[in-house]
Amino acid sequence: MLKKLMFIVVGLYSLLMLASLVYAQASAAKLTAERCSPCHGTERICDRLGKRTADVWQQTVKRMVSNGAKLTQEEASTVSEYLTIAKPGSKHLCK
Repeated sequence: MLKKLMFIVVGLYSLLMLASLVYAQASAAKLTAERCSPCHGTERICDRLGKRTADVWQQTVKRMVSNGAKLTQEEASTVSEYLTIAKPGSKHLCK
């Protein structure tokens, strides 16, 4: 009985963590689209997904903020992290 309960708890916890990660990634994609697409379309970003390192994305986002992108420091970090891990053709960003 205790083994079944532990199995259920671990399974539910795993599902909640997965759902949380999916939601966080979708939120980061939405933030990226909202703040970056006013100056250039998401196609430009999507063409570069999977081709840049974390350092390059951080530098790019920092440059965009200096050019007027409306991102707080925390949001800029979120966008940089998302762009680093997003796969080419990301369904949340690349439509």
